[in-house]
Amino acid sequence: MNDLTETYRESRGRDWAAFGNVSDPPPDYWNWWEEHSSGWKVPIQFLQPIGQEFRSELDALNDLMQSLNAMEQVSTPPIEWIHITYIDVGFLRPTDVLWSQVESFYVNAAPRIRRVEPFSIRITGLSISEDGEIYLGVDDSGNYRSLRRQIRLGVPFIAQKANEDSAVISDEDMFIPRLPIGFTTGHGNRKELLDNLSEYRDIDLGEFIPPNMKLARLPIQPHDHYSPIDVVAEIPLLGANHRKGYHN
Repeated sequence: MNDLTETYRESRGRDWAAFGNVSDPPPDYWNWWEEHSSGWKVPIQFLQPIGQEFRSELDALNDLMQSLNAMEQVSTPPIEWIHITYIDVGFLRPTDVLWSQVESFYVNAAPRIRRVEPFSIRITGLSISEDGEIYLGVDDSGNYRSLRRQIRLGVPFIAQKANEDSAVISDEDMFIPRLPIGFTTGHGNRKELLDNLSEYRDIDLGEFIPPNMKLARLPIQPHDHYSPIDVVAEIPLLGANHRKGYHN
């Protein structure tokens, strides 16, 4: 186990303990989102739509998702919706992100993203955040941090927003990727939820090789939290080959 893998594992452990150290009912995640999103504005994100890219490979998640569906404490998305967000660009609103800016984010980020070598990730371990996000760990050997750095270098708007990113401390990126698979509803008992989740804490879905990096619009709405992800742009990882030929 390398140092970063252990760091990620320890972070999942801290999240689990923090959630369990409160006796109140679980939070209502989507109430939190309504406040966070300035009234259900649409987020723009660099994300990895794992559920779309590896639908058949995620059959191993079926037992866990069925278990989550049976709990009153949890709301679950369809498999096709689950994704890793590695940069939350912002919300479509006049004081944040304008739709006319989104293409420029792609144009400026793509040449930098192509410099990153293709990599694999391992989806392993389960935990839950204090705000009620049930998630799987993503062991990426720090590659999403490399992508985040390249995107910050290429997109001044995102570089400026990094100053507000709690994962970026004095230009050192402490980002830890994760794959959300469920969200608490505000109902039921917190301890019962953890007891039901505990048998899955060491889940291991194996390795995956992300095919492309994606910029997307995530049309989360109050009446449908899991509307389909709208992929705006796809960027391949070319690594050492990024200077060979023309890449649109």
